[in-house]
Amino acid sequence: MAKIVKGKTNLNGGDVTEFLQNGGKIDDEKVSKVNILYGLDIFNATYDPVEWVIQDLFPMRAKTIAVGDFEAGKSYFTLGAALSIASGKTEYLGFTIKKQRKVLYVDLENGHQETIKRVHKLAKGHNIDIEMCRDTFGLLTKPGDFEDVFPMIEAQVEVFCPDVIIIDNLYQLSGSNNIADADKIKPLLTRIENLRSQKESAIILVHHFNKNTQEQGLTEERMAGSSVINWWYEHCVMIGKTCESFSALSIGKSRLENKNRGTYAIEIVDTHDDGIMMQKRFLIKPDHISTLMMSKARKIKWESHLERMPNLFQTHEWLNVCSDSHGESVSEVTAHRWLSDMVDYGMLEKMSHGRYKKTNAEFYAEGS
Repeated sequence: MAKIVKGKTNLNGGDVTEFLQNGGKIDDEKVSKVNILYGLDIFNATYDPVEWVIQDLFPMRAKTIAVGDFEAGKSYFTLGAALSIASGKTEYLGFTIKKQRKVLYVDLENGHQETIKRVHKLAKGHNIDIEMCRDTFGLLTKPGDFEDVFPMIEAQVEVFCPDVIIIDNLYQLSGSNNIADADKIKPLLTRIENLRSQKESAIILVHHFNKNTQEQGLTEERMAGSSVINWWYEHCVMIGKTCESFSALSIGKSRLENKNRGTYAIEIVDTHDDGIMMQKRFLIKPDHISTLMMSKARKIKWESHLERMPNLFQTHEWLNVCSDSHGESVSEVTAHRWLSDMVDYGMLEKMSHGRYKKTNAEFYAEGS
């Protein structure tokens, strides 16, 4: 029997007075959904360790957001993962896959023809044994407007009973509604969560960073939409577009066990058999991440001016270089702002007022 504490609400959501007025009865259905432990029962209770679909990337029985920049390769990344899981491969991008699982991939963005082409090319590039996917891979492509989408997803989940559900992407699933509106997005997220109720499937929801926020780095604060989204997910994978040929992959906030704190360079590459594959190239040093996330144009501008400076220099020397005729001339206001920005990015160290020193994190170079 539930313990009633003065001043506290009861399991039915009312106060103690309402509870007593209702005869002290508690809704049995609500009780069945609440776990109440006291004293040593709390410490004697057991819990299950995290079970991973792909180690560090996608946990079972959890809600994961795979969020990233436009054109950073999110769809290729998640589709390649889906094929690797469904075909029983033992790893993806160097991350361990412990067992083969059934995957339902829902593509709402790229259209049927483009998605099929990507599946074929990724299957070739990752040497997928397509026979292994006979009973373990399901694909649902954009069926029409939003009113048609969710019933079809729910029906396929009911029929296929997938272990892993990947939906690409939240914006399209919302019917292009304002995802910043909490009243609109919260019911949708609840409906997505309910997809896993039967089999406790892993849910992976592809989402976008806000545009033109790339230089803020890899951070969940760049995520588009209402803060409700941040409260909803339990694990976050982030993919950032860089000023080089590769993207940056990192694990964001997670309510699970200790997360992998590495940031990895991943890239879509062509293979000899007309296939494509996602490839993990190397770890990115923490002091290089901020410089990688800046725009290509800004990098070129900074580099062209900074390479003409000595290791130690003063403000007036910088202003002279930024205003002479040997390079792109910029205003004094812009030159001062660049100094401040390069200090923020770790490109320069401010030694004292008006004195700067180049750091060893000037600009990223592959393999450095």
